[in-house]
Amino acid sequence: MRKFLSDFKMPLILITEIIVCLIFGDFIPLSIKSALYAVSLNLKEILLFVLPFVIFSFLLNSIGILKKGAFSFVALAFSMVVISNFTATVFGGFLGIFTLGSLGFIEKITLSQDVLSPLWSFDLPQLISNDAALFSGLVAGVVLSLTGHQKSQDVAQKLYNGSFFFLKRCFIPVLPIFILGFILKMQHDGLLTSVFKHYLPIAILIILVSVPYILTLFALALGFNKARWVQGLKNLVPGMLIGFTTMSSASTMPLVIDAVEKNTTEPFTPGVVPVSINTHLVGDCFSMSIQAIAILISFGYDLPSLPDFLLFAVFFVIARFAVAGVPGGGVLMTLPVFEKYLGFSGEMLSLITALYILFDPLITPVNVLGHGTFAQLFEKLYKKVLGRKSAVSKPPL
Repeated sequence: MRKFLSDFKMPLILITEIIVCLIFGDFIPLSIKSALYAVSLNLKEILLFVLPFVIFSFLLNSIGILKKGAFSFVALAFSMVVISNFTATVFGGFLGIFTLGSLGFIEKITLSQDVLSPLWSFDLPQLISNDAALFSGLVAGVVLSLTGHQKSQDVAQKLYNGSFFFLKRCFIPVLPIFILGFILKMQHDGLLTSVFKHYLPIAILIILVSVPYILTLFALALGFNKARWVQGLKNLVPGMLIGFTTMSSASTMPLVIDAVEKNTTEPFTPGVVPVSINTHLVGDCFSMSIQAIAILISFGYDLPSLPDFLLFAVFFVIARFAVAGVPGGGVLMTLPVFEKYLGFSGEMLSLITALYILFDPLITPVNVLGHGTFAQLFEKLYKKVLGRKSAVSKPPL
């Protein structure tokens, strides 16, 4: 029981905050709500100030440590991750654009005239744009992986450690406070009840869309062999269960590698798991793109055009390579992308952060299923495209 509560600590805190705000929000003094909202805005400013450096260090380290001797292996894996994440993001987003508005269970929210204002505010300068951090980290990581310069890799590791420390020890512990101020604002402005009333169907829609999509790809990778398909899924179930309880793809890696070893025939295939475990997250891509469209509809925003959403998808997929393996890390790195390319407000950023954490127990098993499918497809393409079979006797990474 203690382990269960520990694993679900963050979602339980957020659920408690939502319930407390719904029931007692009107009894909380305006000055306290205004102060907590100001704290949330301040934390957001700090996060956005530090985030470019975090993005750069995560990209530099995660790509830079790849061994140049396995360049073809890594290049194919990297390309497949980009294509898979981009396809899932676009598919989910286009589905949302063309269907959510007509389904009827998402209503536009009418803002109250008596909106909550922060008790104080301050702004931090943006020393480097997130776009510049994304591309510079990507390029520097590729250069570092090709050169294999040990001292540079040591520096990259130290930068990564510093950024991870900031997220894990500084920001993540105050994440409930960060969310609380925005939840109080939504409650005060009359948004909270109507917003959360309509989002359970969204979670169901995400599962109904993403799982058949991945299962079809899994069947394709196995040549639509029913017996292998069923056995392959059975081998992935333990990892999916661990993903449900821990909400962390990284923690499922040993079980995913074990399943991949059972499901595939080539000894090099399990090596793709550590390469892609933190970046190839099909469930996240479906979930966040559909959530984004639903939130835009809820707040009465115009839906993005297809070219605008494709541009968003490009930067969203790049930002996925800087995801931190901490609670909420999958959404924190992409907040600037939602803000710049979809026009999200502070309340909308807070809402998608809360939804990401609340949906995480359902989405992580989908990600695990995607990891197993990715490895199966990788083996098939590696042998077909590169013409290699049993190229190595063990995973190259």
